[in-house]
Amino acid sequence: MPTDSAIATVEVAAPLDGVLATLRDVERQVEWIPQIQEAELLEVYEDSGLPATARFKASATVGTDEYTLSYDHSDTTMSWTMVKGRLQTGQEGCWTLEDVGAGRTAVTYELTIHHNLPLPGFIRRRVIKGLVDDTLQGLAEHLAASYS
Repeated sequence: MPTDSAIATVEVAAPLDGVLATLRDVERQVEWIPQIQEAELLEVYEDSGLPATARFKASATVGTDEYTLSYDHSDTTMSWTMVKGRLQTGQEGCWTLEDVGAGRTAVTYELTIHHNLPLPGFIRRRVIKGLVDDTLQGLAEHLAASYS
């Protein structure tokens, strides 16, 4: 089973708390992640109200995928693992934030996808790198509009 990963970092003109709130608002990710078509928050943690599980429908080069993610949170991260998927057999990811001062935040996005797609490695690597880059660009543009 192929596994593909990508990681990238962008600096955004928004405070860490604002970035984290944007990331944790999973139902609104459709507004800034180009591939997400639908997002539904299924469950929150009772003690914090933070997302615990969410269901997504997303477009991909190879078709439309539907999957459910389970989340973990800290003061500067939001990570996840896939509970159930259609095209993917697994997914892990993490947003890691660092306050760099002056109301700016460094945002690192790590994504690993497991699947059974019979595609050459160079195509798979280009697709996952594109997903990470598009997501970071969408986040940066969304935050720029919110904090300008």
